Amino acid sequence: MVDCLRRKAADQSRSQDATQPPDSPISPTSPTLSDAETLFSQLSIDSDAHTVAAPDLISKYEINFYYHGVSGDPPKLLWRSDIETNPFPVPPPGTNFFKIPTKSSHGVFKTPLNAVWDTVAPQILASMKAHGLQYSALKTARFSTVKDETFGPVVVWIAVRPNTTNAGAVRDATPDILNILADAQITNVVVEWYEG
Repeated sequence: MVDCLRRKAADQSRSQDATQPPDSPISPTSPTLSDAETLFSQLSIDSDAHTVAAPDLISKYEINFYYHGVSGDPPKLLWRSDIETNPFPVPPPGTNFFKIPTKSSHGVFKTPLNAVWDTVAPQILASMKAHGLQYSALKTARFSTVKDETFGPVVVWIAVRPNTTNAGAVRDATPDILNILADAQITNVVVEWYEG
């Protein structure tokens, strides 16, 4: 599918500019880097990309690659409740040959959360409103990593409106959401935030 999209983009570019030489970067015969590969190259030489720096609370590398593979233009991670117990693999600075983990998203079916979602979802929304957070979406998901094909925990996946908050604010709102879930006897759930 990716190859088809690349060929389609190359064909459109060629039809718009028939004077483009055949060895140009948009020619289908020359290799092109994906956005993720280009960003990885840039971040692999950025020594700050592998360390946590305020105001983000997460490294640039994790922000940009945590959802790699979920879509053609995956969202950037803002915060996640399991950051301390589930470290994201980060290559050493200067690494050129590191495979970025590729994730797939899946629906959440037949879990204890499904039975109480109609009750806890409005409570989560009220909690976000009390924290002054503007949300775009509140949904559940499970992610798998292509490498090991195992499902991760159930995720309460929250999109906040772009440029309305920061990692510190959503981090501070997360314990209240986990408490709402715990009160409904829902455990082993991760809360993840992104802008969207």
